[in-house]
Amino acid sequence: MTYEKIFADIKKVYSKADKKKLNGDFAFQFNISGDGEGSFYVAFRGGVLEVAPYDYVDRSALLTASGENLLGLAKAKFTLEDAVAQGLVEVEGDYELARELNKMANAAEKKEAVKKPKKETAAKTPATRTPATTKKAATVVPPAVETSVQELSAMNSIPAIVNIPEESKLV
Repeated sequence: MTYEKIFADIKKVYSKADKKKLNGDFAFQFNISGDGEGSFYVAFRGGVLEVAPYDYVDRSALLTASGENLLGLAKAKFTLEDAVAQGLVEVEGDYELARELNKMANAAEKKEAVKKPKKETAAKTPATRTPATTKKAATVVPPAVETSVQELSAMNSIPAIVNIPEESKLV
């Protein structure tokens, strides 16, 4: 991972921090060791939080770790106490103030995780019901029978002999 990527990701996390919860003035320098080696600082002076890619001489504390571990710390993957205990991060200076800054960044990151919208899904359209169409079955009536039925109707129930052609008879 490059220094620029590490710095941009950490700056994004600390910039979201709730500045109302910060008291006093402080500055932390972060030294990245290994891949992406470099330094940057997070400072809070006069109510303004600043994250910049420089060393900070008059700092409250210095935190040294790999870029991956500094990102993990900023993104609430682990606490400062755990990172120090496991040897992932070294702290020189005001450890308690560094802990408070870490808690503030973790709170901002957790709050951001809660706000993330769920993946959008296509809106479901309600099913529309269309009435079923009924088709009348076609009735096939041999011509001779059809004629006979018509004739019977005309005769008003007078019995008649119906001649059905041989090819129309059912077997």
